[in-house]
Amino acid sequence: SPNPPPPAGGGGAKKQSQEELLSELADISSASERLDAIREVYAKLDNEGINLAVTRAGTDGGVWQEILEGLQQMTQERMEKGRDLLGDLLSSGEINVLDRKIVEGVRGGAIDPAFLQVLEMNIAAAEKGSDSETTLQILGHVYTRVQEEMEKLINPAQGLLHRLLRMSAEEGIRNNILEKYLKPKPEDEHEMVFVDGELKTDFGAEVNPLDLSWAMGAYLEKVRDGGFDQDAVGQTYEDCRVIAKDARVWVDKFYDQEVLDEFTESLTPVFQPIMTTLEKYRREPGGSGGDAERGEV
Repeated sequence: SPNPPPPAGGGGAKKQSQEELLSELADISSASERLDAIREVYAKLDNEGINLAVTRAGTDGGVWQEILEGLQQMTQERMEKGRDLLGDLLSSGEINVLDRKIVEGVRGGAIDPAFLQVLEMNIAAAEKGSDSETTLQILGHVYTRVQEEMEKLINPAQGLLHRLLRMSAEEGIRNNILEKYLKPKPEDEHEMVFVDGELKTDFGAEVNPLDLSWAMGAYLEKVRDGGFDQDAVGQTYEDCRVIAKDARVWVDKFYDQEVLDEFTESLTPVFQPIMTTLEKYRREPGGSGGDAERGEV
């Protein structure tokens, strides 16, 4: 299924839309200043923004063509930096040194989408080429550790969903992860907190079940509107439906009826309209996927 799109930011000022970001670039008259501005906002642009720039360059030309060329230049620069960084990681020698560099790269921003693209290209080439099994294993380790560190930086519920989707064919490991993250603290450690002006119970779980349901709905909306083909969207919906079904078992075990009902009701409108369509995307038990986390809880 498609990789989860970048998560929305937290609270604070309203996030600019992709069109707003690009329009600000188009308003800059100096080509050199515009290129500097492109370099500053590049990390905020996603596939929607890039596609919009391509469209406007094709229809309007002029400054939009310059913006597109600037974005292409930034992409090339990031890819070159990504290749250099991957080479540095692979020459680390020791796993603990490699892991430390990965943590620093993610937290410092050096490991970005361009680096991931370089990494995925190298993994694909290693799988098809004559690279040693050791090289492929190291590349796989880098990929897994990068994903883990990136998940730590985002909303915990979105990070959990991202991780569960990599376990789409590993029911046992998936349920171990769900149990670990959804399990609340003992009742005497629960706290009352204000959420959107309402007093609610904080059960102390690593991920609140309702946050997980929200993350799932938001993720599926982005996948549905992200330009993926019908089969990719259908498979992702089915994988999320299975996760929701598994999660509901743990919510039923750990929480009261009110929380269970809220969890169920929050996801029913997401899946119910397409349940019959999803039957064709059911995975066979024990299929491929998730080997990188086999045995992990």
